[in-house]
Amino acid sequence: MTVLVQPASKSVPPEALADLLWSTDPKLNGYIFGKMDVLLKIIGTEWPAQLGLYSFKHAFTAMHRGKVAGLLIGHTEEEYAANFDFSVDHQANALGEDEARHLKSALHWMDRLFPAPRQNSYYILEFAVNPDMQGTGIASQLFAIATKRALAGGCNQICLDVAANNEAVSFYEHIGFSVEIESRVPVLDDEHGIGMHLHMVLEIGQSD
Repeated sequence: MTVLVQPASKSVPPEALADLLWSTDPKLNGYIFGKMDVLLKIIGTEWPAQLGLYSFKHAFTAMHRGKVAGLLIGHTEEEYAANFDFSVDHQANALGEDEARHLKSALHWMDRLFPAPRQNSYYILEFAVNPDMQGTGIASQLFAIATKRALAGGCNQICLDVAANNEAVSFYEHIGFSVEIESRVPVLDDEHGIGMHLHMVLEIGQSD
């Protein structure tokens, strides 16, 4: 089986990315975006841009027979601030009034569920592997190339957030991640079924 893992191309269809990302946590994504069409609009706007949380410039893909088999989107601490501001400005333009209002309301709770990464961290915003391709080594290849990007950006750790009951937790632990913070937001858990999330960290270098 031949799989090409490389920096992403902006020619990748947004539909393929939205389907893959939605599948990683349908309950959380449903709460944040309301429906997949909203996520698709956001990716469609940001993916081909030079800036943005979902820009191809900050992504790596695993391609198999011309299709997206895996995706990783990550940002250094410095990159994240600029890309976040870009996304906030452009998402409002990409979405309808009701969609933008829903997204803003949902994001109000995300800084409670997802702790701020430490200084000099490389934050993995999104990570997904097609279920049919899991267990083939794609995930490890994506993390290897992302680690090189993180080190080149002067980062000394990689971090991510994941639902505590997500099967991916065991993979992250296998490649060296450890749980640094456990977060539970009662209103999200009790009213929307979005339970505990883990902030996991992988040390990749030493601070100066």
